[in-house]
Amino acid sequence: MFSFLWWTAFTVVGIWAQKMLPGVDFLAPGLLLCIQMERKTLLIWLIIFWSLIQEGIGGLPFGYSLLWYSSIFALYRCGAMFFDVQSLMFALLCGAGLGLLHPFLIGVMTMLADMNWAPDRYLYEGILQFVIFPLEWLFIKYIYPERLKHELSV
Repeated sequence: MFSFLWWTAFTVVGIWAQKMLPGVDFLAPGLLLCIQMERKTLLIWLIIFWSLIQEGIGGLPFGYSLLWYSSIFALYRCGAMFFDVQSLMFALLCGAGLGLLHPFLIGVMTMLADMNWAPDRYLYEGILQFVIFPLEWLFIKYIYPERLKHELSV
């Protein structure tokens, strides 16, 4: 129950932060933390729930958040072969990868939807994602309750 409350509060704060700074995904570092803790059931539920939220509040066609969250999982799997996935350097590399991927995914989705593409804006959002991602990951790793770290993984 405590885990449910913690992740619900994290989701609410993440959505609020995304409202304050549009174009930056504040939920993504939580997903990386969940992957690192190897909480598979929780990971699946968070991806479903957050994808529905992102698709519902976003202005892009359906599929962006699925590509976005699956790219986080792919970055983790590829990076785990070469780096210590619990380190800040790994979070920096994930942030850099997501920062580069953001303008590309937005460009593809806007092209598919025949929408206007503002490259300067999306490059700026990618830079912000790169800067914010590792800082937020470090913060939530620090404040994540100790008793939740030792729950059994299902």
